[in-house]
Amino acid sequence: MRTKLAKVMAFMITAVVALGTAAAHATEAPHEIIVKYRDGSMRTRPAMNSLYQNAGVRKVRRMRGLNTGVEQLYLSDAISMDEALDALRKDPNVEYAQPNYMLYALPIQKTSVDVGAKAGGIPCIPGFDIPGCDPDATLPCLIPGIPFPPGCEDSGNPGNPGEPGEPGQPAPGRPELQDPPAEVNPPVADPQLAKAYGISKVGSPQVWETHKGNKNFVVAVIDTGIDYNHEDLSFNVWRNPNPGPKNDVAGYDFVHDDGLPFDDNQHGSHCAGTIGAVGGNGIGVSGVAQRVSIMGLKFLSGEGSGTTADAIRAIDYAVEKGAKVLSNSWGGKGDDGNQALKESIDRAKAKDVLFIAAAGNDGTNNDGNNPSYPAGFNNDNLIAVAATDKDDKLAYFSNYGKKSTHLAAPGVNVYSTTPGNKYAQLSGTSMACPHVAGAAALIWSKNPSMTYKQVKAALLNSVDKLPALSEKTVTGGRLNVFQALRSME
Repeated sequence: MRTKLAKVMAFMITAVVALGTAAAHATEAPHEIIVKYRDGSMRTRPAMNSLYQNAGVRKVRRMRGLNTGVEQLYLSDAISMDEALDALRKDPNVEYAQPNYMLYALPIQKTSVDVGAKAGGIPCIPGFDIPGCDPDATLPCLIPGIPFPPGCEDSGNPGNPGEPGEPGQPAPGRPELQDPPAEVNPPVADPQLAKAYGISKVGSPQVWETHKGNKNFVVAVIDTGIDYNHEDLSFNVWRNPNPGPKNDVAGYDFVHDDGLPFDDNQHGSHCAGTIGAVGGNGIGVSGVAQRVSIMGLKFLSGEGSGTTADAIRAIDYAVEKGAKVLSNSWGGKGDDGNQALKESIDRAKAKDVLFIAAAGNDGTNNDGNNPSYPAGFNNDNLIAVAATDKDDKLAYFSNYGKKSTHLAAPGVNVYSTTPGNKYAQLSGTSMACPHVAGAAALIWSKNPSMTYKQVKAALLNSVDKLPALSEKTVTGGRLNVFQALRSME
């Protein structure tokens, strides 16, 4: 029986490895293309109609605002993606054409226990001899609904995906935005702050003695949305001074095309809490920045997937509405490096905006041939973040890269806000990224005349150097916001 079980387990491991290998390649939104036209190109109606016909285009959606000259094309079933791309790339008006690559909320590990000193280690699997494995680590089930490996924790999809509505229609169960609460003054201690070990690990409480942040400073959480009514977030949720016809007061939902970016997952709300859960309100925890304005931008569905086109729309929206820091705990592969996404980050750079990205949870080197994007890009205004545990060890799942991954931050057993006035411990580079976004907000709001280059340099030049990060990141260190602030004095 034991031999038979071992064979079954070995087969399943092989299958899972095969699935993981397949997932390492780019996936595309079916029959969708992003095309950019050359500056000054003569796009007359006859010329465009001819181009659309040759490429099998059945519907066109034009980008607006900062992203003029770019279109999202929907193809008919009668033409293949390769045929359409070939037709578009031959046209002299076209600068480039690419698939509308899929992007995903980086996988998270829901943990129910404190895994202690070996949190960054590899979990043990019954029946397998894994040298140096950690018997106390909580192991997630590799395939939701299937209890493998034995003893794994199956939380299925994070949060409650719900049932998405049609674009432009309200999605079921999304609450209306409530008015924010009054500020608690004098401040009252946050009772669960000690559970959020990463906040103190990066030196935030030392900064709070002189600076708690600023509600005028805007950070965009580009993700699955946020619980804008969460009692520990609401006071710090951005309020749009000039909402449009879709009533985009707290941000925007690019999945449903309206102004209610509610989090029907839990990923985005968890990230938002690490950035800016309200400090000193006597509730829950505090983010790295106790005072900040969090703009909720939902381009990922409840299942955690979205398209490059919608990610670009979210990035452009954030920049146009005044966000200075963009927190991005998502990614995907791209056969050509996803040029459209890279250019959107450059547009943010032109507006002096920092783009913080999670390195990815493949446990691989982003310096290699198949990095996770956007973390693998070389944009000057991008900071890629790896994950460490409470003992400053590199998490076993974390991507890294001596050339491409700038620094690390706490990303194992991170305690933060989730929808419905709840909290959870989650692990992933998704949880590390918002520590850096919050730190950028904290120091930039105290020094508003600084440029993105100066803020980035302050963050990278002030890390705590760690042996576990030597040769694994550009800086070889973990975030220290207190030292970053001191370096600017």
